[in-house]
Amino acid sequence: MKQYEPKLVCFSCKFGWGYLGDEEELRRRVKNWVPIICSGKIDTMHVLEAFDQGADGVLILGCAEGDCHYQDGNFEARKRVLLLQPILEAYGIEKERLRIELSMDPEGRTIPQMVKEMSEAVARFGPVKKIRERAKAASTSRR
Repeated sequence: MKQYEPKLVCFSCKFGWGYLGDEEELRRRVKNWVPIICSGKIDTMHVLEAFDQGADGVLILGCAEGDCHYQDGNFEARKRVLLLQPILEAYGIEKERLRIELSMDPEGRTIPQMVKEMSEAVARFGPVKKIRERAKAASTSRR
């Protein structure tokens, strides 16, 4: 039997994070790698849509505290994650499936280890059901 491998979506700030796109393990674990202009530009709907489209986990890589190219985008992203985690839990999605890392790694050296750790943590939960399926099940059970 093949071991379950969760699919991750990673949003990464172009200014502080590099991506080693030729690493086979990263390509296997990360379903979509989305380079963004600033972690502060990530809307909650982007994260919810990632889960709804089949992601088992979302990793956001933003600039280190005090080093945001857009002043406070990384702080805004962190606030958004902290506010979104309870909403995910309301849908039955564990908050640990959404992670933000504020640091810098232009060469992408720490990314493979971070992705591996997150993938292993998310694998313990198993596949996530789509948000729409969970919402539909919740509304049906209330009747």
